[in-house]
Amino acid sequence: MSFLPAPLTCGAVLLTLAAAPGLADTPVDLEKGRVIFNETAAPNCGICHTLADAGSQGAVGPNLDELKPDAEKIRAAVVSGVGVMPPFEDSLSAAQIDTVVNYVAAVVGNPAATAEEAQATPAAETTEEQDPAQTADVQDAAPTEADAMAESDAGSDALAALTDEDREILAMGDAEAGEKVFRKCKSCHTVEKGGADRVGPRLYGIVGDTVARAEGFKYSRPMSAIEGDWTPAFLAEFLADPRGTIKGTKMGFAGLRKEQDRADVIAYLDAHSDAPLASAE
Repeated sequence: MSFLPAPLTCGAVLLTLAAAPGLADTPVDLEKGRVIFNETAAPNCGICHTLADAGSQGAVGPNLDELKPDAEKIRAAVVSGVGVMPPFEDSLSAAQIDTVVNYVAAVVGNPAATAEEAQATPAAETTEEQDPAQTADVQDAAPTEADAMAESDAGSDALAALTDEDREILAMGDAEAGEKVFRKCKSCHTVEKGGADRVGPRLYGIVGDTVARAEGFKYSRPMSAIEGDWTPAFLAEFLADPRGTIKGTKMGFAGLRKEQDRADVIAYLDAHSDAPLASAE
């Protein structure tokens, strides 16, 4: 599903590129490319990248309209991953990769390339490292024993402070379904115990814990200024509209539109804790 602004149509759905030598009459399906960019890829590309045609305004990765990568570099990044961007070779089919690569290349003004031509240049030679300044303060600090103790104490306090709304959200959520929803988040966050920070902070033990509590992670000023805990109700509000809930947050994710998806991912996060609130109910 897409939570991004309506894409620009750019005329016909099928664009034929004839500018590049040897690529005359190469069809580029713009509509299918947009769907893969905004919806099919997990996490979807618009979370991290700005691309005017797709209506996306992500600020984690490079602005594709400004960078104007050629098709070979796009393919190398999509297939093998680059910086904090995960590889999509296992989650997208070869045809889907062809479509989204040629779509992005077309709308930013660089020629499309076939998979056969792209294979002539190894991914390692065409991949560019992301500028650290574009990765929203990536931190590598590992959680400490003190962190784990603090998480446990915070969980006990949070249980006592649960409201009826919190309890309803916990009762509504399905952790197994939430694991699938969390695929949209895993390129930027880890949820496993002992997991490291990525573009965003580690999330183990977050449900019921203090906002901006991950020691060593450099939060944005608006996030650091929040006083309170990540209660299920506050998490649900934030996940519905991150930028609307905390003005100025660096989180590029547009939000989860469905109430059930929010409850499910909260249940999944809650399960990844030393003291899950749902099991203590």
